[in-house]
Amino acid sequence: MSYFDILCYCLTKKKLFVFPVLTAILCFVLAWVFPPIYTTELRLQVDASTSESSTLGGVSSMFKSSMGALSQSSLASVLGGQNVVKPSDLYLEILSGREVALNTIHKFRLDTLYKKKADELTLKRFYKDVAIGEDASGIISCAFEAKDKVMARDIVRHMVKISNERYLSLQRERLQYSIEYLKNQERELMDSVQSISDELIAFYRDNNLVDLNSQMEITVKALAGYETQINNYKLSEQMQGKDNADKNETRKKRQLLEKKFRELRGRYDSSYVPTDRSLYVNSDWASEKILYQERRASDLKRFQTLLEFISTEKMNTESQNLKNQPVIQIIQDAYLPDWKTRPKRAKWAIAGFIASFMATLFFVVYRGVSTGAIVGSEGARRKLELIKSSLHK
Repeated sequence: MSYFDILCYCLTKKKLFVFPVLTAILCFVLAWVFPPIYTTELRLQVDASTSESSTLGGVSSMFKSSMGALSQSSLASVLGGQNVVKPSDLYLEILSGREVALNTIHKFRLDTLYKKKADELTLKRFYKDVAIGEDASGIISCAFEAKDKVMARDIVRHMVKISNERYLSLQRERLQYSIEYLKNQERELMDSVQSISDELIAFYRDNNLVDLNSQMEITVKALAGYETQINNYKLSEQMQGKDNADKNETRKKRQLLEKKFRELRGRYDSSYVPTDRSLYVNSDWASEKILYQERRASDLKRFQTLLEFISTEKMNTESQNLKNQPVIQIIQDAYLPDWKTRPKRAKWAIAGFIASFMATLFFVVYRGVSTGAIVGSEGARRKLELIKSSLHK
């Protein structure tokens, strides 16, 4: 049996191949008679360039680089850190969520249309008719197909309306949470600034200081002058003879200067405090105190900078909250479709023709093999008889 034998036999039964044509016509008519399904779509964009995600993210990064004492993890999560959900992802989650779907089903009585009693079954049927997605450019689309084109348009508009309200509500809640957090951080920073300021004031008062850096400069100049005078006195002593009457006087002056030099330079008692009747301080003691003062002054400056930044961001966030500007931009509103989506008459006709043609071809070949009309089909006929007998057992 060859393909040529099969073709020759099929040509003798060409009248049977009228059935695929009739089937295609029938499918075309059915597609024409069946109620049309319409699809409408709404396209929108969620504005991601809000000041909250940029400026508050700057607060987080600034705190991370400046202060390890504050709770950086919570600050990052509240003020736009790296793990915060993108606006478009959040909006998609709301739009395709169960809450919006059930609200839409109950408003338009889709449970009676789908003839489903349980919410889960109704939701499964509803999600077959709705299509929600986002393209590469960030445009979000929401489409719905139904027999009623007006209802399809109203359903899409209602879903977007509910999603907008929910999204804006979440944004306002987040702004309020951010404002409260910024206020708490502002209070903590103000307390820290006040604490360090009081500490520095007590440091100056307890140590009888006026301006430690200036006093250190005065002391260094005095030490330089003492050192010069001491060297001069030593040189005078060497030039004076042993019996010189002025030598003892010179020695006493030198020793007095050396004592004053040691008071300003060298070891000091643990209870040492500069006198309040002099601007001179022990240089070694002052060196240690200057390090402490600079460290605390640096802390104070950093806290003040962060306090200023936090106060500015708090005002910006409060201003954004008061403005309550919409962040949803409708690019294409839902429309009344003027052409059905399905059923497609041409597709139904082609599919019906192909299916009927294959069935007819199989039937013709089967009959030809069974009756032996196709040349060389003895082996095939025996196999068919074996299959028939095994099916009857």
